[in-house]
Amino acid sequence: MSEAHDDRTEGSGGRQRRGRKVRVDFRKNISKKARDKSEWTRGYQEHQFHDRDHETGESVRAKGALSRRRTIIEDAPPADETSWRDGVVTAVRGAMVDVDADGARVRCTVRRVLRSRLIAERVPLAVGDRVRFVPMEGRVAENVRDEAEPEGVIEAVAPRRETLVRQYRDRVQVIAANVDQALILASVVDPPLRPHLLDRYLVAAHKGDLRPVLCINKADLITELDDDSRDELEDIESRYRAIGYTVLRTSSVDGEGVDAVRDVLKGRTTVVVGMSGVGKSSLLNAVQPGLTLKIGDIDDLGRGRHTTTTAELLRLEFGGFVVDTPGIRQFELAHVDVVELEAYFPEFADRVRHCRFPNCRHLSELDCAIRAAVEAGEIHPARYESYVRMATQRLDEKP
Repeated sequence: MSEAHDDRTEGSGGRQRRGRKVRVDFRKNISKKARDKSEWTRGYQEHQFHDRDHETGESVRAKGALSRRRTIIEDAPPADETSWRDGVVTAVRGAMVDVDADGARVRCTVRRVLRSRLIAERVPLAVGDRVRFVPMEGRVAENVRDEAEPEGVIEAVAPRRETLVRQYRDRVQVIAANVDQALILASVVDPPLRPHLLDRYLVAAHKGDLRPVLCINKADLITELDDDSRDELEDIESRYRAIGYTVLRTSSVDGEGVDAVRDVLKGRTTVVVGMSGVGKSSLLNAVQPGLTLKIGDIDDLGRGRHTTTTAELLRLEFGGFVVDTPGIRQFELAHVDVVELEAYFPEFADRVRHCRFPNCRHLSELDCAIRAAVEAGEIHPARYESYVRMATQRLDEKP
């Protein structure tokens, strides 16, 4: 009969047992073959050696398959899920995770076994994840920024729905999970507008089943542009409107377009993305002044400084949530194969079936309907160039 006793962690508020220590018999995987006693006789006859005492003494073990007993810790009993609470990850700060539970912010740690599984599956927690957690000591703080100790333990993570992801060096980074739409910001100047970067964001949004909305910020600086730059800006806006995208002009300085942004955000969960310095935090402060997000200036090289360093889910007073994200200067696509890339260019949708070859990649194939549409002025050449750059990169990455 085994000997057992509970090894519990003291505390209240639904803290879980670690398991119990149990004394069990240790069974060897392989039983050692009995020694042939005739070996000693043959050895003496052949080599004339004599028995001698062991220099340090002899170790005596029990015979047979069972040789000793050991102590193990049995798995903890199933958790009492009645004490679990539902929440949404609002920020990931190293080993700590901020969770919104019905309007209250709770600073949590992640159960070690869950963290190990997430690391093994390469799906670390991200802002927007739906989680279940156990409060510790019954404490739930309204403001966790000044709290050093965790107030809860995350026990489970729900499967993700819509996501916005990017390839960052040799890993895939989930920028936000379970969001409805992506508000993609660019600026008139400082930093300059980069259409190809917008196209990458758009493809990533379509890949993640998000509704993309384009926003050209710092509209108050349009008066400083020369005529050619103004014409280029209008061309960029018109090319995206022509294929069905919502394009907004906004300014946190004079308030242009702020009401339109508020209407877009209301009742939805939106991830706000764009280069550093395009004015994401300034625009959100204008949309809801009480957010008081930190803002910064443009450095001498015309690049935005990183004032937002951690993605954070924020609750909007007029309904909905936004994920304010750090600025990204480079955005590489993740998990987008060249064969599916055409599906994320809306202007290609009605034309691909007219290509001569069903597996046409629209690069150099004969009788390509997409290339014919570009030559006829039906598809903007800059959009096609973006497609070619992405498709070529996808092909170069294949082994």
